[in-house]
Amino acid sequence: MRLYPEQLATHLQAGLAPCYFIYGDEPLLKQEALDTLRHTARTLGFDERTRFDADPSLDWDDIFSASQSLSLFSQRQIIEVHLPEKLDKTASERLRELLKQCHPDLLLLVTGPKLNQQQQKGAWFKALSAAGPVMPVFTPDARHFGRWLAQRLQQHGMSADSEALQWLAYAFEGNLLGVNGEIEKLALQNLPQPLTLPVLQNLVQPHHQFNPFQLLDPLLQGKVKRACRILLQLRTEGIEAGMLCHLLARELSTLQQLQLGLQSGQSFAQLATSLHVWSSRQSLMQSALARVPLAKLQQLQAMLAAADRAIAAFDDDEAWRWLYSICVGFLDERLMVINP
Repeated sequence: MRLYPEQLATHLQAGLAPCYFIYGDEPLLKQEALDTLRHTARTLGFDERTRFDADPSLDWDDIFSASQSLSLFSQRQIIEVHLPEKLDKTASERLRELLKQCHPDLLLLVTGPKLNQQQQKGAWFKALSAAGPVMPVFTPDARHFGRWLAQRLQQHGMSADSEALQWLAYAFEGNLLGVNGEIEKLALQNLPQPLTLPVLQNLVQPHHQFNPFQLLDPLLQGKVKRACRILLQLRTEGIEAGMLCHLLARELSTLQQLQLGLQSGQSFAQLATSLHVWSSRQSLMQSALARVPLAKLQQLQAMLAAADRAIAAFDDDEAWRWLYSICVGFLDERLMVINP
């Protein structure tokens, strides 16, 4: 059963499941989900909590011992297992064994990082999915961030007009921890409602936060203005130009192989499968292919090579200029004059 953070409160009205798996890269939503489950469990008599980090040094027998023992002061207990980026074969097998030990006086809370599609096909993930709800927690994307902010404001007894909400979404995109802190501060000030743009601009300091992968989707969609804004913010946050070159090289290579395959008469579905393009990204790739022909892709790759040479020469400013030009290059089909 897949469960989303906004559904958790309703789900818990029917009672606790024996096991929950919370995974993803959004720390605020992950922590809030854990806190909600812990609080609910405490009201039901789960007074003892033990945490284990499933790194290579973990002795899994310690978890099994804890799961089968009860203290004099508690008849019900919570065991939390925090998974690493990758789970080796031994850890996968022991985790599946542990899931078989669940009983009514034991609540198992398992957390993990963001998982790719291959990891979600693993036996351990399937076992967790069968044992109880699986909850992915991700930062809302730009399309849904405004709605998330409106709901968060409402939880604190506040609202904002459309202009103020749009500014707040722009000012804190990708940074839920930051905007949640600001909302909590605003709630303490008993401000007139709805909040307006001048009020927010006077009281709130913007703080965007992006990761390098968030640069790719706007480029594929042709949303160049947004991509350039993300690029500039990534530089401000200290992301290295070399990392972005690596990501862009992989994306451009995939696009070029797709274009060449389409020109040779192959179907997009066949090409996407052979190139391991995730189903969730196929529509983005198709959008880019319709807008960026092969000749343009070759130009963008030449510009990327120029950025790589600038990095090798320790000319960071030049590298970032080329990266900005690459972003602009996704705008339309017009070819550009370049001097790599």
